[in-house]
Amino acid sequence: MVIARCSMSLLALLPAQGKKREESQTLQSILVSGDLDFVIGKDGTKIPVSYLVRKIFLLYFSALWCPLCRAFLLVLMEAYEKIKATDNAFEVIFISSDKNQTTFNHYFAQMPWLALPLGDERKKFLSHKFKVKEIPMLVVIGPTSQTVTTETMDLITEHGADTHPFTAEHLKKLEEKFKESTKGWPEKLKHPLHEEHELVPTQRIRYICDGCYEAGERWSYCCEECDFDLHLQCAIGEEEATKIELDEDGEAAREEAKEEKNAKGWVLSAAVLLFLFLFLFFFWMDVSELDL
Repeated sequence: MVIARCSMSLLALLPAQGKKREESQTLQSILVSGDLDFVIGKDGTKIPVSYLVRKIFLLYFSALWCPLCRAFLLVLMEAYEKIKATDNAFEVIFISSDKNQTTFNHYFAQMPWLALPLGDERKKFLSHKFKVKEIPMLVVIGPTSQTVTTETMDLITEHGADTHPFTAEHLKKLEEKFKESTKGWPEKLKHPLHEEHELVPTQRIRYICDGCYEAGERWSYCCEECDFDLHLQCAIGEEEATKIELDEDGEAAREEAKEEKNAKGWVLSAAVLLFLFLFLFFFWMDVSELDL
């Protein structure tokens, strides 16, 4: 019984210990290992890790051999350039899974940011720390060197540069926006083409629909375990999908009409105030003439 109580106490401490380790995370604990205290620039120049102090930066796990990585690179580059134009305290660190120096050099040459050298021992540590099981993957490190989120790829895919500044409060707003964008969609469903598992709405960069075999992007009804995707129309039927889209259009139209009504209300209020001002002005003028 004593052993059981000790074991339960130890288990209870594990989440707290993990939180404590997270809170004690520093830039050095993430990116410095012995003499490896640098990242590299485009020409192979060694840039000290201290360059990243008080910066927001993304750890970008990727490789040239991965088709999804190559597709996502274009999305990330567009977001990077927009963010960098307004916030110079922002950076991306490429962490490569390429198989040789030639493919690394070819892939890195397309990127406007920094990298760890190919084969750097810190990659293994970072992959383990952030539980990198597939690529591409993005991890946000905030200006205090704390991990903000490891779900950055989906956020960048859906919101692009609007994901910046990557604060918890801002990301919560984006999550609410995400829920709003799928309003009216079934939260999950079973489909005759994939009876093994339920399908759920999922953000996808690009995919081939397993129903109609046509390309899709942004959203699918997906089973990630089986890499199975369906367009909204293929998942719930053309008629139902059209109804959802019409409902969304109707909601947008109602919001627009509401804004227009409010604007007209302000114009009307201003007109009434102007009329009252002129009425009082001329009334005062008339009274003044009578006094004279």
